[in-house]
Amino acid sequence: MKRPTLLALTMALAGMPANSQVARFHKDLTADTTTGNRVAAHMAAGGGWASLVVLINLGSTVANYTLRFYGDNGEPQAFSFKDTNTQKDLGTQSVLSGSIAVGGELDVLARDVGNATATGWALIDPSSTGDMGGAAIFGYRTGQEAVVAFETSTVPKFVLGFDNTAGGATGFALVNPHANPVTVNIVFRDYTGATLHTDQFQMSSMEHTSFVLNSRYASLAGKSGTALVSVASANDAIAGLAILANAAGAYTTASALTAQ
Repeated sequence: MKRPTLLALTMALAGMPANSQVARFHKDLTADTTTGNRVAAHMAAGGGWASLVVLINLGSTVANYTLRFYGDNGEPQAFSFKDTNTQKDLGTQSVLSGSIAVGGELDVLARDVGNATATGWALIDPSSTGDMGGAAIFGYRTGQEAVVAFETSTVPKFVLGFDNTAGGATGFALVNPHANPVTVNIVFRDYTGATLHTDQFQMSSMEHTSFVLNSRYASLAGKSGTALVSVASANDAIAGLAILANAAGAYTTASALTAQ
């Protein structure tokens, strides 16, 4: 039987951790450019989970949005949505579009429907216009929640921290938001900068992958440090998120930090 921390973290990567907290919030996102990932790297609905997607118009003109939702395999993932402001049932959709007034806010809930948990990620389509900030708020039926901000990144390298010491464990979620496959390189280092492990793998178009470090890389068990995640160029920039759990089962999410 797995230790409670590893079992819970594995469940968290199938549907965000029930008692996680946000570590860093990216307060703004410019949606009227054609560059950047502009993704929420993890969401879940069903099996006790629901995900509230929030977009706020930060600009001085009406913002027009198109939200696209994808599953782990990169194919469109439909969720049962409800507008929590108007209480309107939006039906089961993989694409939502509309406009947000100046100073306005969009709140759409991917509802807890059925016993199975559907996981995936959200993309603000490049056709969207206006300045928007946003996040996905993941909640379990117990009332506990986690937050993952929409990320805008055009950098080919970023760093995620990890801590597998004192009974803790870390998981990563990665998204390739491009129409082409990308090669991902990861270098894990300890606190001294010494290399612990390296890995290289392919991510197909629009793919989402998540894994527990202890389970995937035995050499990282009981270790803490950093992971340098890189792709060939800014044109292949991916999105990433770390989920850290301690021995007591408490969680936090940590966003990527830009590397030079």
